[in-house]
Amino acid sequence: MAHKVYFVSLGCPKNQVDTEVMLGVVRQGGHALVDDPAEADTLVVNTCGFIQAAKEESIATILELAELKQGDGPKPRLVVAGCLSQRYPDELAAELPEVDHFLGSADMLGLAKVLDGDAGRMGVTPFAAAKTGARAYLYDHRTPRELTGTRHSAYVKIAEGCDRPCGFCIIPKLRGAQRSRAVYSVVEEVAGLVEHGTREVCLVAQDLTTYGSDLEPAANLEMLLDALCRIDGLAWIRLHYAYPSAVGDGLVRRIASEPKIATYLDVPIQHIDTEVLKKMRRGYGERRVRELVEALRDPAKVGDARVWLRTTMLVGHPGETEDAFRRLYDFIAEGEIDHLGVFPWSREDGTSSALLPVRVTSRKAEERAAALMELQEGIRARKFAALVGRTLDVIVDGISTESDLLLDGRHEGQAPGIDGKVVLTDGTAPVGAIVSAIVTQAGPHDLVASLDRDAAALALADA
Repeated sequence: MAHKVYFVSLGCPKNQVDTEVMLGVVRQGGHALVDDPAEADTLVVNTCGFIQAAKEESIATILELAELKQGDGPKPRLVVAGCLSQRYPDELAAELPEVDHFLGSADMLGLAKVLDGDAGRMGVTPFAAAKTGARAYLYDHRTPRELTGTRHSAYVKIAEGCDRPCGFCIIPKLRGAQRSRAVYSVVEEVAGLVEHGTREVCLVAQDLTTYGSDLEPAANLEMLLDALCRIDGLAWIRLHYAYPSAVGDGLVRRIASEPKIATYLDVPIQHIDTEVLKKMRRGYGERRVRELVEALRDPAKVGDARVWLRTTMLVGHPGETEDAFRRLYDFIAEGEIDHLGVFPWSREDGTSSALLPVRVTSRKAEERAAALMELQEGIRARKFAALVGRTLDVIVDGISTESDLLLDGRHEGQAPGIDGKVVLTDGTAPVGAIVSAIVTQAGPHDLVASLDRDAAALALADA
């Protein structure tokens, strides 16, 4: 029997890849995907359980979809998958009788049994099973997958799980130990995506920089990048989630000099104060953070390249004093960070940080986060203003949300969905094309650029 399936995907890009695998399972089984939950006989929520706000969003979404099971008509099945199920399987099963099936963060293929009617209610595989010697599940190039949105840009997960002991992070318990895909598997998947129209791939893992260390024989990120750069038709390779203390000169050199690797690096620095970083169990201090930023800005290492740096900071961690926060504020004020996310610390059971004394109040943590973001907004505005008059390569994402007469795109320093966009005027181009455009205006979050050099010259002259 064919089913009509509706999906909600929450959380990070890694979760998006997992959802796309489940979408592939649906298609492979001959079932249909629908955009309206009222039309579905199966509802799937791929949840996030990383921090309190994400957990609350996941629960609210589950309860909202559960309302569709009310009434006298046919009742859809409700499936809850992902990190929240992995973290609290028994608690959720007891407290949410509306949910028909639970799948964990590595149980995407289990959706096939749910749709075939062969699955029990609890389908969460505990990661403890992997300690017996068998690796927990990890998708590969043979796994069915259905991309969401347009095909020109895609996330590719090169590893799953994490072995880092960060005090504030629950990810190892949600995703298990690190397990890397083989180089050939990633290359095969990316080559297949490119064959079907993908121009940009965003490589994601909990820690890109330890990629391949668990393989036999061992591999590494530089080896993978060298292989991916040989794929004809691939334009940009974007790197997400590198660990600060593991970014070496080889990686920096490839980012700066290899045309297919976008001049962009996403590195979650988390803090600048050495004592706070020690309490976070990050394994590095202020000196290493500054060495990393200097390497990405050093002409001796990057030449004429402009490497765009995205990072996240965690404020309000236990032990973060006013002086420690001021050091972080002053570090951000130096203006070396291009894109910044700031998050107040969230107490997560099962983490070592949850046991630490000297707590910062939630209100104070929120105030610190807001202060950093206000500071960064001014820095971002100045950085954007400095781009006016410059020519940038821009990948076209499609018709603009501003007007049907405009196009939306992104330059190398903008990742999909998080770093703003470039609104393209005075011309047309197909989705996925990489075009040359002159920046004519800079807003607080987005840029405006012209595809027509004469029109751009007039706009700049008028300005």
